Amino acid sequence: MRWDRLFQDLEAQASDIERDERDALVAELRDEQWAQTSWRDLAGGTVALEVLGAGRVEGRATLVNERLLQVSGDRVDHVIATRAVLVVHSAQRRADEVGRVGAALGWGQVFRALRDAGEPVTIRLVDGSAREGVPDVVGGDFVRLTAQSRRSQDIVWAAIAMVSGRT
Repeated sequence: MRWDRLFQDLEAQASDIERDERDALVAELRDEQWAQTSWRDLAGGTVALEVLGAGRVEGRATLVNERLLQVSGDRVDHVIATRAVLVVHSAQRRADEVGRVGAALGWGQVFRALRDAGEPVTIRLVDGSAREGVPDVVGGDFVRLTAQSRRSQDIVWAAIAMVSGRT
């Protein structure tokens, strides 16, 4: 009888040790998975973001890559430099996988499309100031914006936090 209790105790201890090891492994795997997850991986569906130089931006994330995040709002669409995103207040779901073309999109492609559309845009700079006009020339690291007054200015991409235009 004593031997039965002894073996039962040993079996219970072994089960406890096994459960503790399993729980530690699960926690370690979860931590490893989170360590490989970027905030961009989570920015899908309806999002609310705090953007350097632009404040709070809300809408539906339609494209997310390493450089840019496109957010469609009710009246305005925004293209945001990912380096200008300070806080993700909420995201509805994981971001959709982007294809090879979507992953390669950068400011050059965005501004060429805006230039071809001929529509005015508002560019928010990281210092909080804004510039309005129509993209005219797209350089290797800048865009020339022509205002209604016909004055042009070259805006360096590194200074751009967000570009907004009507939908």
